[in-house]
Amino acid sequence: MMIILVWCMKLKDDFFQKKLYQIQEYLHAEELDVLLLFNPANIAYATGFFHLQTERPLAGAIPSEGSPLLLIPLLEIDRVPDYAEVEFYFDYPGKVSRIEWVKSQLERRSLTTVGVENSISLSSYEVLSDLDVYRTSVISDMRQIKEAEEIALISKAAEYADYAVERAVYHTKEGITEFEINERTRMDVSERMLEELEEIVPVQGGLSGGLVCSGENGALPHALPSSKKIKKGESIILSFGAAVGGYHAESERTAFVGSPSEKQKDAFEVMAEAQRTGGEAVKEGEKCCDVNEVCLNVIREKGYEKYLRHRMGHGIGLQGHEPPWIEEGDETVLKSGMTLSNEPGVYMPGFGGFRHSDTVLVTKEGGKSLTKYPKDLNSLII
Repeated sequence: MMIILVWCMKLKDDFFQKKLYQIQEYLHAEELDVLLLFNPANIAYATGFFHLQTERPLAGAIPSEGSPLLLIPLLEIDRVPDYAEVEFYFDYPGKVSRIEWVKSQLERRSLTTVGVENSISLSSYEVLSDLDVYRTSVISDMRQIKEAEEIALISKAAEYADYAVERAVYHTKEGITEFEINERTRMDVSERMLEELEEIVPVQGGLSGGLVCSGENGALPHALPSSKKIKKGESIILSFGAAVGGYHAESERTAFVGSPSEKQKDAFEVMAEAQRTGGEAVKEGEKCCDVNEVCLNVIREKGYEKYLRHRMGHGIGLQGHEPPWIEEGDETVLKSGMTLSNEPGVYMPGFGGFRHSDTVLVTKEGGKSLTKYPKDLNSLII
């Protein structure tokens, strides 16, 4: 008899109640009436309201006193958490600007000293500027340090991301297309998640997905899966992510269809050493820019600098890419509870690309990889 374990993997109401108290403490300290949010991930974090973004404006308002207020189109009304208040409009675009409508809802409640997230659009900011508006990064800053229950979701997502790489390796063979590998893998992971997870939390982009790029396509860091057929002797980047309870993780491996050439081996080992060095540099108290420099210097010192195309990595959580950025311009100090990607790459035009990625948790002892799929060369020869 096969036993299927069902996991209840979503944040509970008490998590959002705790966040409400923390935000309201901030509002009192800053003498703000309300924090107004438009970013879907910020709204989800502050209120527990998860939704898929469309053209319809939707806002979350956290007043300095009382319950969260959701300002939404009518079609979202049945998704509102019980503990939140709600106002709705019928649809978009409507006869009145929906941002004007949001402003009117704040004014009606005398919430006129307003904190807004830094990512607010210029057009929305101009409409709201009649109020006493202050820009703030408070939610972005809070999201960088994950609570234990958030880390549990990311860790589970990392298991599914690793499983995706495992299935992609299984599907990879000479003659199959990149698109077929990607779609078969995505379906495998989705089916397992639907079997094992008690509830699915919607996220932009779906539960799982990724990039599959082989041969010369691998030299394009964000090449989309295509109708190109896999050839013997090629390198192939198998890059997959998964989301559990709204939280993301990613796992990527560079594999080979048949025995790699010496040129391929050398590029692979340079990338692998850079990734290993970057992972070892992830420690509480280190600056993101310094970790990035240590990582990428391995590639530079090995003579591959002309094949560099991007930073070491980025934060990961409610979004697949979020602060902090493991990049030369980000002086954020790493703290326990941050979750990051570690994904340096080597991209050789017309030849191939070489990139591993792990989802890493910052701890007091150093970086802990939440993704576990083998990374050594021998394990990645198909």
